[in-house]
Amino acid sequence: MIFYNERGKYMDVMGLQSDDEPPPLDGVGDTLFTRARNLERTLGFGNIFLKFEGGNPTGTQKDRISQYHVKKAIGEGYDTITVGTCGNYGVSLAYFARLAGLRAQILIPQQYYVTPKRKQELQSLHAEIIPIDGKYEDAVEESRRLSRLEHLYDANPGNGNEGWRGYMSIAYEIYRQLGRVPTAVAAPVGNGTTLVGIYHGFQTLLQRNISDHLPYLVGASTPGGNPIIKSFKVGASKTEDLPPTEIKETSINEPLIAYHSYDGDAALRALYETNGWADYASDSCMMKYHTLIKDLEGINVLPASTSPLEALIKFKEHRVLNSDYVIVLTGRKFR
Repeated sequence: MIFYNERGKYMDVMGLQSDDEPPPLDGVGDTLFTRARNLERTLGFGNIFLKFEGGNPTGTQKDRISQYHVKKAIGEGYDTITVGTCGNYGVSLAYFARLAGLRAQILIPQQYYVTPKRKQELQSLHAEIIPIDGKYEDAVEESRRLSRLEHLYDANPGNGNEGWRGYMSIAYEIYRQLGRVPTAVAAPVGNGTTLVGIYHGFQTLLQRNISDHLPYLVGASTPGGNPIIKSFKVGASKTEDLPPTEIKETSINEPLIAYHSYDGDAALRALYETNGWADYASDSCMMKYHTLIKDLEGINVLPASTSPLEALIKFKEHRVLNSDYVIVLTGRKFR
């Protein structure tokens, strides 16, 4: 991946990859990057660019982190990889594990596994599926426990496994596709892993003298359902878990719901260190933007992934900014 940086300096971005960072598998990344001119006119500001992760092999940005963990698991001599998931991440991990000849052990809350399409999809990938009587966080903790007990590769977020490295390529691609560092990059927030990876990607560009500044980072989630957003809005230095009983899950906000964000502290630091912003988007807002993007730009996105648009609008109201706003979107349901 070769291009010129903002100062006209010739760079080979593949050189950004560290020795311990596995190379990408074919078909992951280089996703659609398009200017949303119709959306700009409707919302009254620009330039708005959409980074659509639906072009990855299984349809979400999760393929980036899955290929990272699968390559790393092989390098470390594991034959089985495990994760707790609500769906998409499990399908993605099982897909890449099968390609690489690894076994995949997928733990999923019973309420999601009973969905016929999801069950069939996981079974078709020959994954070992373990339904869990509990929430997403319960599936993650049980997967993590089994990884220690049975010597499996732990592909769960947090716990120092640096899975966010799989998302650094989003920043590299945005820089290459736009030709410069954007004013702001906005992404949906659950565990915060995607936001952390984007942050480190732009940090690497800065440290390697490819760019000379960081974009503002903007995170968004569902009202009352994410520790990162709540912590940012009250100016806290660390994220604190939400009471699980207060979580209100719907068919729209489910991908964003978390009473514990596994990469929450790192995501919060990324927001602060880029002088960024975080805010909520209601179900009605997300459905409105889902419809707008579909009707105006012809892209059918996951409604929850449009939450950053609401946060970006609120961010712009608080700051007088130049143009170039990038929104990271995805195309499928579940986490």
